Amino acid sequence: MKSRRAAWVTGTLATCFVASAQAGPMVWASMGEESYRLLRRAGAQLEQVEPYAVAVQAPTADGRAGTRNESVYLMQVDEEALPRLSHEVHEQLNRCGGFMLHSSRAEGRKVVAQFRDAAARQAHQPAGVSYAIDDQTEVNALLPQLQESNIRSTIVKLSTDYKNRYYTTSGGIGSSNDLLTTWKQLAAGRDDVTVKQFSHPNWPQKSVILTIKGTTNPGKIVVIGGHLDSTIGWTNENSIAPGADDDASGVATLQEVMRVLLSSNYKPRRTLQFMAYAAEEVGLKGSQEIASDYQSKGKKVIGVMNLDMTNYKGSASDITVMTDYTNAAQNKFVKDLVAYYQPSLKVSEDRCGYACSDHASWTNRGYVASMPAEALFDDSNPYIHTPNDTISKSGNNANHALKFAKLALSFAVELGSDGPAPQQAGK
Repeated sequence: MKSRRAAWVTGTLATCFVASAQAGPMVWASMGEESYRLLRRAGAQLEQVEPYAVAVQAPTADGRAGTRNESVYLMQVDEEALPRLSHEVHEQLNRCGGFMLHSSRAEGRKVVAQFRDAAARQAHQPAGVSYAIDDQTEVNALLPQLQESNIRSTIVKLSTDYKNRYYTTSGGIGSSNDLLTTWKQLAAGRDDVTVKQFSHPNWPQKSVILTIKGTTNPGKIVVIGGHLDSTIGWTNENSIAPGADDDASGVATLQEVMRVLLSSNYKPRRTLQFMAYAAEEVGLKGSQEIASDYQSKGKKVIGVMNLDMTNYKGSASDITVMTDYTNAAQNKFVKDLVAYYQPSLKVSEDRCGYACSDHASWTNRGYVASMPAEALFDDSNPYIHTPNDTISKSGNNANHALKFAKLALSFAVELGSDGPAPQQAGK
């Protein structure tokens, strides 16, 4: 059955590539072994291919930190092949994305080199960051305020108000502008909160960032993000791509966390930032630009959580922590948070491959990132990247996403509350 499906996918890709021959420009991209082989078998136009071996975190059978080598390829590829590739990677490999786009060969080589250098760093706890769970009073007072109905309402709105939220369409632009308005309304009355769009020079959809400035340690930043765009592969203005799970669920989850923090007048010592990334589905373009901008400006991001799909419970476990292209020490902290604040939940581990979502952009720039996912990749939502990615496929509720909201809130407060006490500020 698997081989028959593989043949069907290869044939589908090949048909698409033949139909689109000479239609798209050649662009620089890097991708993992399986995505690369899909393109080769399908006969996609590939030029100047450069293979690399990248070491990634891979826990050993007894749970200790370890590494394994993964093949990564940098190449020029027909841009028209990539949206369809993204769809078929999900269909055949039960993964998302799997590639990053680059402005040039030099930039692509730099990105791959940074991944090659990141493995050793990703095994360790960053200096000056404590993963002690010591803000229980604050967290426990906030958790009951999270409401499934609010998450559900946001998922429905994002997945039904627009035909799609693709990064080049009116729906992609409109969803960003509407989210900006919504987040500004949530922040009303807080002079320590700003809401802005992050403009990207090469496409119209903007990322949206809400910032709660830290009181005594504002130079240290905690980021919680998820991507705003949606796709069905070759997506155009009239394509139906509701993206309820991928990734309206992630944006809705982090929005409910920020709502509770703002309405309760929570004031973190470190700065908290909530991000809705543009253009994830086409090579992590939005988060790449943001992470690159932060690195170039020397911003001290001490922890990143990526929420990419939170509402489809495909596995027996409740939360799956991705171990590759993430930080092992922070991943343990994430698992500890679940065990402490949601002890009835079952946590598992999995790998999602090269550039499977926006956490990879932060890891690549030397930041500490984690990705808690809704299911093992073999059990992933079969409806994403199709017109059927609707909330009905999650039982018309956001019960699963609520677990991730509780995790994200505990992550935000446990890291955000660290730093000098108010009376010690300035020392």
